[in-house]
Amino acid sequence: MKRYFVFLFLSVFGQCQLKAQLTDSLGSASGFFADSITGKAIPFATVKLFQSLGGPKKKLAEGTLTDSLGHFSLNNLPYGTYSLAFSAVGYRAFQTPVWMINGQSPAFDLGTIAIGQDVKNLKAVTVRGQKPLIEQRVDGITFNVESLPAIAGSNASDVLRKVPLLSVDGNGGLSMRGSSNIRVFIDGKPSEIYASSLADALKSIPGESIVNVEVITHPSARYDAEGTDGVVNIITRRIRTNITNGNVSGVLGNRSESLMGNVQSKYDKWLVKLDGFYQTYWNQNGSVLERKTGPVQVVQKNESRQSGDYFFGGANVLYSLDSLNTLNVGYRHRWSPYQTYVISDNFYTKNGTVLPSFRRQIDTPITNDGDAFTAGYTGNSRDKQKEISLLGTCFLFNGTSRYDMEQINNDQTPNKENFSGKTLNRDLMIQADYTQSFQNNLKWEIGGKLTQKNLNSDSRFGIYDFGTHSYNNDPLRTNAFSYRSTIYAVYTNFSFQLKKWQFMAGTRYEQTDLNANFKGNLLQIPGFQNLVPNLLISKNLNQKSTVKLGYTVKLVRPYFSYLNPTINNSDSLTNQFGNPYLRPEITRRYQLSFSRNGARLFTDIALFYNHNQNSIESIRTVRSDGVVENTWQNIGRNKRLGFSANLTWKPSPNISLGSTLTMQYVQLESPAMQLRNSGLMRQLVLNYSYKLPKGYSIDFYGFFDVATIQLQGYRSGWKFYNMTFSKKSTNDRFNMSLRMETFLTPYTFIDEVTMSESFYQRQTSRYQNQNLRFTVSYKLGKKDIKSPRMRQAENPE
Repeated sequence: MKRYFVFLFLSVFGQCQLKAQLTDSLGSASGFFADSITGKAIPFATVKLFQSLGGPKKKLAEGTLTDSLGHFSLNNLPYGTYSLAFSAVGYRAFQTPVWMINGQSPAFDLGTIAIGQDVKNLKAVTVRGQKPLIEQRVDGITFNVESLPAIAGSNASDVLRKVPLLSVDGNGGLSMRGSSNIRVFIDGKPSEIYASSLADALKSIPGESIVNVEVITHPSARYDAEGTDGVVNIITRRIRTNITNGNVSGVLGNRSESLMGNVQSKYDKWLVKLDGFYQTYWNQNGSVLERKTGPVQVVQKNESRQSGDYFFGGANVLYSLDSLNTLNVGYRHRWSPYQTYVISDNFYTKNGTVLPSFRRQIDTPITNDGDAFTAGYTGNSRDKQKEISLLGTCFLFNGTSRYDMEQINNDQTPNKENFSGKTLNRDLMIQADYTQSFQNNLKWEIGGKLTQKNLNSDSRFGIYDFGTHSYNNDPLRTNAFSYRSTIYAVYTNFSFQLKKWQFMAGTRYEQTDLNANFKGNLLQIPGFQNLVPNLLISKNLNQKSTVKLGYTVKLVRPYFSYLNPTINNSDSLTNQFGNPYLRPEITRRYQLSFSRNGARLFTDIALFYNHNQNSIESIRTVRSDGVVENTWQNIGRNKRLGFSANLTWKPSPNISLGSTLTMQYVQLESPAMQLRNSGLMRQLVLNYSYKLPKGYSIDFYGFFDVATIQLQGYRSGWKFYNMTFSKKSTNDRFNMSLRMETFLTPYTFIDEVTMSESFYQRQTSRYQNQNLRFTVSYKLGKKDIKSPRMRQAENPE
């Protein structure tokens, strides 16, 4: 392992010595603003760049804010003659003489500019400004949430539904350009810290606290090789002055009720953030399964009721050693008990007549508790050319699951059993990253990461003895399974610019060591190594249009439920168990895209091709007694050729419309099982926002997809839509909204068809989809209007 580290570090160090003086038709300008008396930096001041048009004529070309250290930079500037205008509350307005950017001086440094204070007494002035809705970047886009009207009680999932390139289904599942392997970070921390699922994590982030969302369509080698076909960074608001503020909101609905709150306080060098989310919910769903195995046909009808609670909360403390170095520590707790009660009626056919067989009643209570601890450090050099970040995370999870099953036949009780299981997770992650900028168009990144996962489960099955009226342990089905994985990773990445071209190239090496034990027996599972390259080539056709070509290799490691060999036979017709010998999927992904960011219209069109030769597929086989065994194997070949088009139009400051269409032609094949399936998958997303006078607004979102192709069949499409009416008070403190989800269709029906030579199965699931929610929210404390864009620590795990 050490040899790989040494080899990568030396090779990168050698390359970085090749210092090239790259000429470009695009230049840059930078500088530093300071108080003329104290010499201190002037943070978050407005900087406007004007281009001379000959004589006294000029036009506004670009604008930005100084950062917390008083620095500013403007990039991708065409050659020409420019001047700068400076303005900040409490300082005199200032404008520089004209200067030129040309081939001899493409990078113009204005140095330190001293600004005098304005000592005149001024009347109160309200300044309102708005960033562009979408900003392009080499590896994706930045979506400025503050440019849209806020929705009372909204959460991060609602915000992501408005972001170009992203699709969010009715369950909160996220996808980008046909892939659901998306990693989401919240202020530099992985969403897994907040909740066990992405959908639940997004519920805990108030939409009104989100400043912007970074969508990375071409993740660099900095990010993990696993599950990162795309990366989403959600950046929340951080106050800059010594004040305390926050937000509290409550939701009343026909299927759930929730309460959410957050508060943050800054004093001198300390910043403390607290947040909490609680929800109680209830659902009633159902399904009908029909299975034909030769001449035998069985039917199963299920009705289920589910109720439960969520709680997510935590604290984060940041301490600024000085203006360049920051320490942070955090703690989060989550708790999510729920219970499902299922009545399962089973039938069989005889001479074409459906006859009752037996009824099962299954009560399943589950509890989940998790604690996460984080600590980090971020440091920058005074010239802003170097940055180092360290991050450590420890995650502890305890889960319990049970079921009590009673099977009734001819008004008697022929069978009763119970199950109890415990799951313990202990995860540790340590990461170090270093960034060096040599000049405006050359950046080098290098880093390493250690990830260790320890998963343990213990299962007990009891069979009811009607004679003794007690449960006896079944030793044949009782299982204990432990799984440990250790991942060592190093990476290096280069990005630079040459005229109108931008290049990003890197590689990541990951070594995975595995150890597993089942029922006291050590499983011989070999480890594996992966070298994961990535390449992005981008060209600016003009100031608004860009074309990109990308190539990368990505991994998808199997979930713990896919690995655990414990057999779950609570369903009389299906036994499900995992496969601890699963290998990670390896996908080669190619992307070609064109994007144009105009003043009102953003357009993105992409072609992509995915090639996977060891896809993890769900495999169903029939036993002699007609019971289907369901497990997972690396036997699939998965090829996808797709097209994605996104349009985001903002015809006026009060109206925003968006649409994303994704189409994929999928080919699935398993030579080992002699199975093959193919078809066209389609998905359409629509969103609309209209800000009315007097604080009113209307919002609409729709998600529609067609069938999902599977190796042994298909799953029908999903339809989800909602409409929201909001009212905001004059002082922006009090908001309320009414949301109607799938108000025209009370239930959603999903068909899943599975076919093989030995059986045919169709399962129709009914989901309670209609939801009405009334939300009120109130902002606490003083309003902090300064919300500059800040670099966040990246934690890919």
